[in-house]
Amino acid sequence: MVFIRKEYRGWISRMAGAVALASALGSTFLPLSASAGQAVAQGEVIASIKPLGLIAAAIGDGVSEPAILIEDGASPHHYALKPSSMRGLMEAKLVFWIGPELERSLDKPLARTSAHKLALISEGVHDEHEHNEHDEHDEHAQEADHEGHDAEHEHDVTEEDHDQAEEGDAHDHGGLDVHPWLDPIKALGMARAMHREMVELYPAGQAQLDRNLARFEASIIETDRRIGEMLSPLQDRGFYVFHDAYTGFVEHYGLNQLGYFTLEPSQKPGARHLAEIRAQLEAQQAVCVMSEPQFSSALVESVTSGLELKQGEVDPLAIGVTLGPDAYTQYMLDLARRFQSCLSP
Repeated sequence: MVFIRKEYRGWISRMAGAVALASALGSTFLPLSASAGQAVAQGEVIASIKPLGLIAAAIGDGVSEPAILIEDGASPHHYALKPSSMRGLMEAKLVFWIGPELERSLDKPLARTSAHKLALISEGVHDEHEHNEHDEHDEHAQEADHEGHDAEHEHDVTEEDHDQAEEGDAHDHGGLDVHPWLDPIKALGMARAMHREMVELYPAGQAQLDRNLARFEASIIETDRRIGEMLSPLQDRGFYVFHDAYTGFVEHYGLNQLGYFTLEPSQKPGARHLAEIRAQLEAQQAVCVMSEPQFSSALVESVTSGLELKQGEVDPLAIGVTLGPDAYTQYMLDLARRFQSCLSP
């Protein structure tokens, strides 16, 4: 099964050629700053959260090393910046963030810095139209079935119990995907936007930045293909996730997410909602439940107690992942392997 869209078919060979050229250059494929005798800029570019930092590190490799504003394990919804982080923000020249729909706590701090700020959720919105228009997923014969399947999922996840619905009203994102980095095509759109901004900031580094973007585009195509092959046999296997973060990943790969425990980690699920999840689990509609490393698994264990089903752990925030030019694609492959392991019979 190949997950390549029409928009790519005209330039796949060009992207592959860029990667081949990079390999052929060998030791000459060095950071531009090294050949120019300049140090890589550090701290001038800031990414609000680690996943954006992974993409920024791939695009800025050899030109600018991004700093991460929100530390590992902290919630982007409710984060109080440390004085050192605030000082770094004041000294930054370029800041990438998702936007207030996810990082509400950064609104005021970002208003205080003179750095150029790019809210990347808008890139995801623009790319989503292109994504839907070209999302044919070659050899995807079950597409019509999954359209009906997705409608059933939408029904499941939107009929929250009264307690959680009241809490969720305050966090309505207007249908926007506030975790767009989990969809590789949206991540590619964000990478292109980052590239444009970095070229403006580092015009002398444009050649290196162009090579980095070409390399990232090619790696996304290959990673998307590999993940599609891993997960396509498991598309009918039902599962629950801890919180509502994986929409982009699930929809992109046609997976059968039955629902989630909570809209966001700071919210406590209502008793009725948990009872509904338990009933579905007892009816064997799910084969797997996913928890997250930064939150206690006690809630998941209490709902799944006594049931024979797999439990997995997935992380939407890339905790513990080290920045590097290949870090984003390796993170996505690891995420896919975790889904594969939990969903496999």
